Parts: sequence; C-alpha cells; structure tokens
Amino acid sequence: MDLSGRQTQFYIDIVYGIAFAIGFGYLLFVGMDPRVAAFQGGLVLGYFLRVWENVTIYERVLEEEVAAEAAEAVAERVPGEAEAQVASEVEEQVPSEVEAEVSDRVETEVQDKVETEVSDKVEEQVTDQVEEQVTDQVEEEVTDQVEEQVEEEVTDELVARLRDIDEELASELSERRSAGDG
Repeated sequence: MDLSGRQTQFYIDIVYGIAFAIGFGYLLFVGMDPRVAAFQGGLVLGYFLRVWENVTIYERVLEEEVAAEAAEAVAERVPGEAEAQVASEVEEQVPSEVEAEVSDRVETEVQDKVETEVSDKVEEQVTDQVEEQVTDQVEEEVTDQVEEQVEEEVTDELVARLRDIDEELASELSERRSAGDG
C-alpha cells in the first residue's frame, strides 16, 4: 500500500484519533496515571503540531494555486490590455500631432506658394492683359480673373499636397503602431 500525499495524512490522523480515544478511555475507566497523562499530553502536542503542519501546507498550496491562477489571468489580459492602451494612446496623441503637423506644413506651404505663384502669374497675366487693354476697368477684371485662377490652381496644388502629407502621416502612424505592437 502506497502511503503518500493525502493518504499519508489521513492515516496519521486516524492513528492520532485512535490513540486519543484509547488514552481518554483509560483515563476515564482506570483513573489518572501520570504516565498515561504524560502520554496523552504528548499525543495532544503532536496532534496540534500535525494540525499546524497541515494548515501550513494548505496555505502554501493555496498560495501556489492563487499565484498560478493570477499569472494565467495576467497572461490572458496583458496582450488585450496592452493593445487597448496603445490604441487609446495613439487615438489621443496622433490626431493632435497630425493636426499640428498638417497645420504647420499647410501654413508654410500655402504662404510660399501663394507668394511665389500669385506674384509670378499675376505679373505675367497682368502684363499681357495690360498691353492689350489699358483701361482701369480691364486691369481690375484681369487681376480678379488671374487671382481666381491662381487661387484655384494653388488650391488644387495644396489639396494634392495635403493628400500627400496625409498619406505620409498615415504611413508614419502605421509604422508607429507596428513598432508599438512589436
């Protein structure tokens, strides 16, 4: 018969129980004998030590089981929570960074483009138109038309550039996300 683990504890507890019963029976029926009382005291002390050992073992087993379950729960939750945290931080930071970047780039590019293209095209078209028609009214009309055309062209170019910037920022965001996941 293999007496290991919980079976061993069970048999030891049975032996203590039988020894207690015999000792108390002897004390009740025969009378108080110092040797029997000392033996009974030793049994009680041994039994309490055994109970203390069982409680200690039980606590250690519980701690190990709780630690294993906690580690398993953490292992299950960490990837999901990490993704959620990265996603929330990206959602919080990226729009403001993108907006600031787009705003800065658009402002500088718009100013540069408007200054260079408007002045160049206005000069070219005004000069050509002024040579043909000299009146003030014609000059105002030409200037308005030129500005509208230039604004349309600049607007088209800026829209195209904004799309390019947006694509650059989207790829940069994708790279940051993939770097954050890795």
